[in-house]
Amino acid sequence: MAQSRQVQLNLPNLSAPGNRQSGASRSESCISPEDSLSALMPASNYGLTIEGYPSFFFYLPEISAQVVEFALYNETTMELVYEGRFTPQGEAGIVSVTLPNNGFQKALEVGQSYFWGFSVVCNVDDPSSSIVVEGTLRRIEPSASLSAALDTATPETLPSILAEAGIWHDALTTSAPLAANANGEAWKALLEAVDLGDLTTTPLLSGGLIVEPTPVSNAIRVN
Repeated sequence: MAQSRQVQLNLPNLSAPGNRQSGASRSESCISPEDSLSALMPASNYGLTIEGYPSFFFYLPEISAQVVEFALYNETTMELVYEGRFTPQGEAGIVSVTLPNNGFQKALEVGQSYFWGFSVVCNVDDPSSSIVVEGTLRRIEPSASLSAALDTATPETLPSILAEAGIWHDALTTSAPLAANANGEAWKALLEAVDLGDLTTTPLLSGGLIVEPTPVSNAIRVN
């Protein structure tokens, strides 16, 4: 359990393979050796959601790469659930990728875990040069008490309710719209609670990624 400011984050005592921060960049990398790609996730590399189309947040440093990719797999079957390719705009900041509720993309299944990877493709002809962060997401059914609390929640109280229930992805997602205003304490508290306090002043980029005309899979909405 981690507590910071007015937000109490009760994370599940679970962990998963992966890495929320890329290692030191090679000298020929498309990311400066002094910087790194980071996923806004607990150090356990494991997060919960109650949403069928959740969001994922990443710190994207200044890069020279022309392509970044996001892929999501069913952890049990390793079936590819979603894959999207994007063009970064070059500016350092926090970007988000949201699974698209577009009538084609299937919602995540309750009770299923999914393995995801977000990568900066430094050289399209050399996959080993890509900079990658990875983690696991599980969709759960909200309890009756959580559902009741969410039914009467305001945008300002949603992050705290979800954090107390241990729903990392949705707590962070609902705190993001408040991050730039006077109600942004939840965003800061959540990042500090998982030892990502150095990112609390990093700007959230509304145009940090754009979808390529022909993405790898279904169209994806990028916030």
